[in-house]
Amino acid sequence: MAPTEPLDTPAAALEDIAWEFLSSEFAGRTYADWPLDRRLDVFLRHHGYRALHDDGSAYGNLLDRVMDNISVAVRNGMLPLEGRRG
Repeated sequence: MAPTEPLDTPAAALEDIAWEFLSSEFAGRTYADWPLDRRLDVFLRHHGYRALHDDGSAYGNLLDRVMDNISVAVRNGMLPLEGRRG
């Protein structure tokens, strides 16, 4: 079976996919009790990024991009800040 995207995914594409994840339902409250890596796994499979999911190095880089951008997403109002009242 052919991969759905190249395994040598450029950094800019990983950044785009990270933001796609951060703006998805898998980053929100519905799945908040799931570990981050499980949510990312399901997101990748659900959106057809199977080859990226199966490539450990690319997956690790993507997870790093997601974690690097979580605080930016919270500041921009894309993600709820857990426990915030207001």
